[in-house]
Order: sequence, then C-alpha cells, then structure tokens
Amino acid sequence: MVAEGTHSQKIELHNVRVHNLKSVSLTLEPNQLICFTGVSGSGKTSLAFDTIFVEGQRRYIESLSQHVRRFLGDLPKPDLDMASGITPTISIEQKTTGKNPRSTIGTITEIYDYFRVLWARAGIAHCPISGEPVKSRSKEEIIEEVLKRPQKARLIILAPYARGKKGEFKDDLEAIAKKGFTRVRIDQTIWLLDQEIPLDKSSSHDVDIVIDRIEITPDIRARLTESIFMAIEIGEGSCIVLDADSGDEQLLSTKAYAAKSGISYPPLDPQDFSFNSPSGMCPDCQGMGVMHQFDLSKIIDPTKSIAQDCCLVASSYTTVRYGNIYDNLARLYHFDVHTPWNKLSDEAKTVFLKGTEKKWTRMFFMHPETGATWHDLVQWRGVLHEAYRRYQEAKSDTYKKKLEVYMHKGICPTCQGGRLKAYPLA
Repeated sequence: MVAEGTHSQKIELHNVRVHNLKSVSLTLEPNQLICFTGVSGSGKTSLAFDTIFVEGQRRYIESLSQHVRRFLGDLPKPDLDMASGITPTISIEQKTTGKNPRSTIGTITEIYDYFRVLWARAGIAHCPISGEPVKSRSKEEIIEEVLKRPQKARLIILAPYARGKKGEFKDDLEAIAKKGFTRVRIDQTIWLLDQEIPLDKSSSHDVDIVIDRIEITPDIRARLTESIFMAIEIGEGSCIVLDADSGDEQLLSTKAYAAKSGISYPPLDPQDFSFNSPSGMCPDCQGMGVMHQFDLSKIIDPTKSIAQDCCLVASSYTTVRYGNIYDNLARLYHFDVHTPWNKLSDEAKTVFLKGTEKKWTRMFFMHPETGATWHDLVQWRGVLHEAYRRYQEAKSDTYKKKLEVYMHKGICPTCQGGRLKAYPLA
C-alpha cells in the first residue's frame, strides 16, 4: 500500500536522445532515492537535468494559465519518443561547503528558505499542548475573557511592538512618545518614556507599548474595550495582559487561538521556522537538536540535602539570592531544604532541578546579616537550566571541560531533535 500523498506511478523513458545519450530507455521506481553514476561524459547530467528535470518543469508550466506562462517562458521538449510518470520537478544547485554543525541539505541548497515561506504562509498552525489547529477569534471574545478575571485584579494592557530586534530604538521610542504613550516595557522592565533608557544596540530586545493600567471593576468594560482594541491594532492582532501583582502575563490573539488549551499564539513568520534564528530556534539546544545534558548520577549526592548543596552544579544555598530562592520553593511546594535528597518527593526534586510551570513567581527575600527584606519576581527554570546557561556563556574552555565531566551528549529533550520552538514545530 502506498502512503497517502505519495506518487505511485513509475517514471518511464523511451529512446532518450539528449546530447550524448543514444536511444536510452529505462524505468525508475517511485518514492525512491536514486543516484546516477558513471564516468565523465557518460550522460548523467543529460539524463537527470536535461531530460527528467526539464520534462517535469515543462509539463508543470503547461498546466498553468496562459497569463502566468507569459512570465515563465517555455522550455524545449527533450528529444525522446515517450516519457510518463514525471511529476513537477525541483533542481537543487550543487555546492561545496565547509563542515558546519548547523548546516543541513536544506540550508546548504537554500531549499529550506522556500519551505519556511511555504509553512509560514500556507501551513496550518497547531497548538503544541492540545494538538488542535489554531483558529481566529474576535476582539469581543478577548474582552469577555479578560473580564472574567477576579474583581480588583490590577492589569497592565500591552501592545507587542518588536520581538528579538537589535538596536537602541531611539527613533521608535520618540515616535511612540509623540503618539501620547508614556510607558514601554523593554525586556520585561517597564520604563517611562521621559527616562534615559540604556539599550545595547548589539543585543536583541523585546519592546511592548504600555496601553493602559486598569483594575477590574463592574464599570470597567468601556475603558477595557478601548484599551484592548488599541493594543490589538498596534500589535497587529495580538495584545498582552500582565497581572501587575503576580507578574503573570497572557498573550491574546485574534489570529491564532486554541480553544482546548485556552492559549493564544502570535502569527508565524518564516523566521519562526529557522533553527538558526533566535525567533525560531529551540531555546534549550539553541537550534542544534542535540545538547550536553547533566547526568544526575554524577551531580547529585542523595545523602545530602539542598541546604547542604547536594547538587554539584547548583548555586550554593549559602548565597543570599539562591538560599532565599530555595527557601521560597520549599515553602511554596511544601518540602524542607534540610531533608536529604533521597527522601524528597518527586515534585520537590522536579521543581528544584527543572523549575516551575509558572513563568514568574513572586518571592520573599531576606538578607541573613542585615535583616533587610524585599520581594522580587523570579523566573525559576531549575538548577539544571541555570548550570547549562553558565556552560553556554562560559568564555573559559577549562570551565567548560570541568562541567562536561558531569555531562553526556544526547537528543534535546525539549524539541526532541526538531531544532525549533514548540509552536512552529507543532
């Protein structure tokens, strides 16, 4: 049985007389990788390119309208008696290139660039959580969803402006201020537009415009409607609702919404399908598909507790920041940092090693010497992520080799070798 969508008819050629081919006849099986070999001048190019490729292109062009064919031109019919089973064809340019772990057949031949455009413009996006196709929804539905938030909830309405773009954005920020806006959020930090905003022009930044700051009350509908409509217009179909107290944020989109998971997604661009671009590459393996992973049997002493630094690659409990973070995790997930590792629950181990499901967690900090206290929003992704980030950013080969003693190389557990982020990969 032939799989759905595959071509089952054989390619048959009779008496091919192209260039130095002398009445060659042959049959090629469908859905196979076929290689033509032979000495120089034996007719490999004449058969593959000047016969099969040209005939496939010629037949495809003939199937198009007269108007389109005027711009493409006609191809000469190869000199042969009969050809059957040839579908539209693609010719890939032969190139020589150096060894690069990021290179694939698709990127070297540049055919992957066309696939990225095809997937972004004609593909059907799916939710990576529920697997359902994403669909559009109205602005009114988005407003109703926001109004379901608890009374007195303090929200910040944001319009996405730029994602992963390099620059200082001086002209952009001036233009935003002239339109009457007073605040922007850049890389998760909210700034007043009359402040001096120091940005590294060589680094990538995320920029959002603060549209409004509201509190959910019975009479807020009219103001919320105006703010959401404005945010969606500026954000080209998307807006962000940020909880001012918890730091949790939700992307809401009129273009891509998954009803089962209740999640909105931004529109997909060709760059989102590139594993060489920050907007598309898997954040854990950096688009490589494989990564060094820590071997738990080498880095964990099961007889020690978190307070005793049971994990060799974790930041020490004795530091102010991480000691407080571990204490907060213990309080939130009901475990004791003084309990030996082998007696902790699976949930506690997962939270410590791999992080929390919440994007931001509000934590209480206390300095052990001065007694000073403060609150901070922490994006906790686990000690393994922290250690791997230090490994990636390390300038010293000696430090990297020290960590590699505790690691092994394997398929990226996040993208499963797919190299891309979850949404475009779905």
